[in-house]
Amino acid sequence: MSSHFFDGSSPKRYDVTLEVWPEGISFETERGALNWRYEDLTRLWYYRPGQHLALTHRKHQDSRLVIEEADAISSIRMHAPNLLNRGRERLRSVRIAAALAGGILVLVAAIYFLVPPIADRMARAMPWSFEEKDAPELVQLERFIGTPCTAARPNQVLQDMTGRLLAAAHFPHPITVSVTDRKTANAFTFPGGRIVLLRGLIDKARTPNEIAAVIAHEIGHVVNRDHTERWIRNNVLSAATTMLFGFNPTGSVGESLFQSGLALSFSREDERDADAFAIDLLNRLDLDPSGGAAFFERLSRSGGLGGILPGYLSTHPESDGRADYFREHGTGAKQALSPADWLILKQICIKTGQG
Repeated sequence: MSSHFFDGSSPKRYDVTLEVWPEGISFETERGALNWRYEDLTRLWYYRPGQHLALTHRKHQDSRLVIEEADAISSIRMHAPNLLNRGRERLRSVRIAAALAGGILVLVAAIYFLVPPIADRMARAMPWSFEEKDAPELVQLERFIGTPCTAARPNQVLQDMTGRLLAAAHFPHPITVSVTDRKTANAFTFPGGRIVLLRGLIDKARTPNEIAAVIAHEIGHVVNRDHTERWIRNNVLSAATTMLFGFNPTGSVGESLFQSGLALSFSREDERDADAFAIDLLNRLDLDPSGGAAFFERLSRSGGLGGILPGYLSTHPESDGRADYFREHGTGAKQALSPADWLILKQICIKTGQG
């Protein structure tokens, strides 16, 4: 029985004579002498461990040294007992795996807690042209959220109410609010300051302040730059996932959703901030917030579902006590529209049908 060596770069087998010493193993090959220290070696347990001792070098893991001499194996066991102790090797592997897992958890936790506030600051500093570039065209939206409602007088009423909210918001960039003919009770905010209400939202509202509260909430998403913040956050998380696990979970589908403005849901923190902005806006205009609170409660009980798209509360996550928050923090007493204008607004989609 002898020992042999494979250098990993060719299939050639080198028969070698070993010299075992307290710090390691030396042997000669046709390419010169090699001195392997025990601390750099790993045992290959699948090489018939009952008969052979197979080793590889951690810096040259394609190489193999297979030792068959019993005397050499005994000497190595005496000098480096841990190298032949499978339990120790397994424990070392477990420790390495645990350390890697712990490092990944620390990194994930750091990303989870640090990315949102950093993304928020970056989003507010981002030029408005960044969102305008990604604002979806109306033709892109119609297939998902219906055709625009064009009744002239109701749209004028809507724009007058929206104009008062926007004036109180003091946002320096243009924001547009429109209604499309879809029976779902929902509202969406898209990049570039485009807010779209679906007809079902107006149909189910009982007071104009319910619609004013929803619009104020959506304006909050625009002013807080939530689309840009989410884009930054998602890209950072995607890069981190690619770095850690070697694949990108978003891909072209996720990117196209953002480009068309249809990646709809914000974080719960974003929703809370938008609610706080809405309350502040209603208070500035002395508008009674109880209508909005009642609307949230009513949609919550019904599930807010209808049509082909999820309802308002499925893309605007409801937190416990949201309606109570509106009541407790609101100070206004007025209605956003007169009874006559409210009846006119209810007819905003009459020219495009009710299907």
